[in-house]
Amino acid sequence: MRADLILPILVLAAALTAAVYTYRRRKRRVSTRTTPAGAEIWGAGGDTRTPVLSPAEALEQAEDAMRIRAAQVAAASPDAPPEALIAAEAALTTARTELAEARRQWAKGENPAAVREHSARADAALQAEAPAFSALRRD
Repeated sequence: MRADLILPILVLAAALTAAVYTYRRRKRRVSTRTTPAGAEIWGAGGDTRTPVLSPAEALEQAEDAMRIRAAQVAAASPDAPPEALIAAEAALTTARTELAEARRQWAKGENPAAVREHSARADAALQAEAPAFSALRRD
């Protein structure tokens, strides 16, 4: 009877040992992992949450955000609060103005930081009125 239990106990011990080894190895690997060339990709000050975008990427991201928000305004619910619609349209106007300036800077090939700055301002204008855009949704 006892001889019948030896093999299953050995298999269970081997599986447990393999699981513990794998867990420890993975934990050690994750804690010591580094990103190659990370200093060139990320923003100053070691901020790993916001990558530095190229001017073209920043402009594209801001244009996408504006397109999405404009579609939200176009598809606004008829019973949406009028003050939310006014605030959303004002944010879109501000974003369009900033993006026009960013495109002008981009076309002239001038200061890439200015393109990023105007794109960021357009994003910020849209983000500031996020509650107004949320109020326009049909539920």
